[in-house]
Amino acid sequence: MTRAPETGGLAAGRFLREALERDPASLAFVGLADLALREDRPEEAIRLCRSGLSHHPNHSTGHLLLALALERAGEEDEAVRELQAVLELDAGNRLAARRLAEAERRRSRREGTKREEESGAGAPDGEEKGPERPVPETGEIAFFTFSMAEVFEQQGFFEKALLIYDRVLRLQPDRGDVRERIERLKRKLDAA
Repeated sequence: MTRAPETGGLAAGRFLREALERDPASLAFVGLADLALREDRPEEAIRLCRSGLSHHPNHSTGHLLLALALERAGEEDEAVRELQAVLELDAGNRLAARRLAEAERRRSRREGTKREEESGAGAPDGEEKGPERPVPETGEIAFFTFSMAEVFEQQGFFEKALLIYDRVLRLQPDRGDVRERIERLKRKLDAA
């Protein structure tokens, strides 16, 4: 019996799981948590992030993925705390700032609706308010994260790391640290 070739996501997931099994303190938790989120498994992403953050408490991308997983799992208050942690670690993180602002708007709407209900001023008769729609996921961090590039770089996959760093730099052109890593990797590849 021949095995079907693995797709990119399966191969990456296997690679990351193996890296995490070899080293529980590996940054591979970031890629696995991102993969779990993309496959709509927020509880697994939460578990992976909490475990990984116990080894890397100042890892802003880990906190961001945890916040997104908590949002998806309906844990709004915890998600807000994680988004605040991201901004304490990385004040320029636009995705965390945007998600925090969206969470604040949702909270304000809920409080406004609650006050309207308490005062008897709700929706006009016959008009029901529908359920609040979840905030759409953005592709900004999907697999192309700084941390994922770090994992590939640590494992010696310099070309893959370089591709991801380039993607991060396109999303966040003001990231001098990413620019430095790109230059360092290009020098390594040129020397090889």
